Amino acid sequence: MSVLPLEVRNLLSGGIAGMIAKSVVAPLERIKILYQVSSAKFHIWKIPTVMYNIVQNEGLQALWKGNLATMIRVFPYSGVQFMVFDRCKLFFLCEHEQGRYVSFVEDHSKWGLTPVESLIAGMVAGTVSVVVTYPLDLTRAQLAVLRRHHHDGIQTKSFVAVLTDNYRQRGLMGLFRGITPTLMGILPYSGIAFTLNEQGKKRIQNMTGRDLKTIERIQCGAISGLFAQTLTYPLEVCRRRMQTLGLLGTDTAFGNLGVQEKVDTKPPTLLGTIRNLYAEQGIRGFYKGVSMNWMKGPVAFSISFTAYDIVKGLIIKESDNPFRIPRRVSLGAQQHQREK
Repeated sequence: MSVLPLEVRNLLSGGIAGMIAKSVVAPLERIKILYQVSSAKFHIWKIPTVMYNIVQNEGLQALWKGNLATMIRVFPYSGVQFMVFDRCKLFFLCEHEQGRYVSFVEDHSKWGLTPVESLIAGMVAGTVSVVVTYPLDLTRAQLAVLRRHHHDGIQTKSFVAVLTDNYRQRGLMGLFRGITPTLMGILPYSGIAFTLNEQGKKRIQNMTGRDLKTIERIQCGAISGLFAQTLTYPLEVCRRRMQTLGLLGTDTAFGNLGVQEKVDTKPPTLLGTIRNLYAEQGIRGFYKGVSMNWMKGPVAFSISFTAYDIVKGLIIKESDNPFRIPRRVSLGAQQHQREK
């Protein structure tokens, strides 16, 4: 493994971490998408009933419907995101060592990035990963809305079939439908998530002078995910609606929510989606399902960030980092060393 370039190992670490996190929360993610793109009123206490309906109508495996598409997407998405973030991080740390733009760096002795650097690195990482993998995210969202047929003789649409249908019906632009709110959302979303996670770990390490414990990594990831997802949630709802507009109502899984949606095949725009959603459900519609995100978001983020650190620690040695900054020893540790 050590013969692979550092960037490839970062990509593998991020990809594996993302796959683990998404698989854990996949059932909640599918239910959330169904609510986001339908007119059904969301109540968190209805989640067990919806899960039961899905299992009864489509089978237990349907709770993970679209998860294969998620895995196909999330490995390059998460891998590219963490790889780009680490590359940006190494760039900034190199600038620290060279003594450049001192006004942005208050204390060179502190470990890691400044908040501004973390924000920039997170935004760049999120944008690159979205553009590279967006057609896969579009396909995953549509698979989550379509029914899974397991006993009525109708063949379930495959990942490749949905992807090619988008291209055949709308051309290349059909593969990027809904990317505008995605990019608008990923800038603050990824920026805030990486910043809070990075600065949280930095604060703990600067205070303690030691490596973080697993529970501390989980806490940093959970808090960063909670704030980032809540702030950008309305754009996520708009994105999902733009991605799934026009799917045939007779082949969707909205029946599991107790509603049937009308078919609308008009090409969606961001402003049109916002207007329609507001007219249909008011301000509450932009936050429908957000409480489910408060359940699954921190779980997914804490697993993802923690798994990344663990996997990265297994396949990447600290000596492989050419621009690593020596850890700052806490005042207590310095006093202890002097006493010895």
